[in-house]
Amino acid sequence: MKNVMRICHFPLTLLLTSLFLIIQLTVGFGQQLPQFALTSWSLTEMNPAATGAGEDLIFNGAARRQWNALPGSPSGYHISAHMPFPAIQSGLGISLLQDQIGLLSNLEATILYAYHLPISREWTLSGGIAAGLFQSGLDGSSIRTPDGQYPDGGGIDHQDGQLPVGQVNALSPLIHAGAMVSNQQWTVGSSFRYAQGGKLSFTGSDVKTALQIQPHVMLHASWQTAIGDLAIMPTTVWMSDLSQVQATTQCYLTWRERFILGGGYRGWSNHTQDAILLTAGVHVSDRFLFMYAYESGLSPLKQTHNGSFELMIQYRIPTGINKGKLPGIIYNPRFL
Repeated sequence: MKNVMRICHFPLTLLLTSLFLIIQLTVGFGQQLPQFALTSWSLTEMNPAATGAGEDLIFNGAARRQWNALPGSPSGYHISAHMPFPAIQSGLGISLLQDQIGLLSNLEATILYAYHLPISREWTLSGGIAAGLFQSGLDGSSIRTPDGQYPDGGGIDHQDGQLPVGQVNALSPLIHAGAMVSNQQWTVGSSFRYAQGGKLSFTGSDVKTALQIQPHVMLHASWQTAIGDLAIMPTTVWMSDLSQVQATTQCYLTWRERFILGGGYRGWSNHTQDAILLTAGVHVSDRFLFMYAYESGLSPLKQTHNGSFELMIQYRIPTGINKGKLPGIIYNPRFL
């Protein structure tokens, strides 16, 4: 990375933060989407506009365990692959994301597409969409209610007409959309996730149960620069369901393009603080990246869990699409 970042660019992050806070001034903070800590290293999980934004075929996988040792704590994984197609200024990819919260499991499988339009010598405007299926399952046989009847000989009666007594499932179309502008230093974007909205009606039980699909808005910004052998990349991410907001700010330091250390904070005040984030990573090779993240809880919930953990691996393969080949060497005595 070239050290061409100017200090006057930094107010852009402050401006974006201020505008978002003005819009959300009267709402509370809370957890929203599946909460991966390393999304800045795999932007397609956050924004489909990042699909094929580089020059390589990228395979990415991440697994998390949130609020470890808390019964029913969230866990999940995200797997994706995407690559550029310069001839059509586009990128294509696939994504699989699973999220487990207690007895509820959600799985989404999508195909990603993005179009990248150069708007100047330095800046590129990208727009993307992810379309696929959203599947949700609920294990009603493991639910226990205060007034329910669960005899040792078998049989389940929750004494609640809305709760299923067995495994129920639901399936729905899924749409994410996003936009992004970027250059060698800046990446700023937004996405609208679960844009289809609506309700999921579970099947597989006599009880009619439904799950509301809530659209979410995500905003993200990052910039990077280098000072000698040290590269610096601050990032910030906001997530909102248009009712509640969550904000995460992190900063990563990369030494000699190999070793990565980072730290961050999730929350915005003493009343909304959630966790301190610590990250470490290493470029095992030019193609292979390994990352680890740990979150130390700050909210009152910290008394019941041992923190959150996340692992991520990323592998890049140069594509060489549309780059052409150098002409063969012509041996001629005149060049000796």
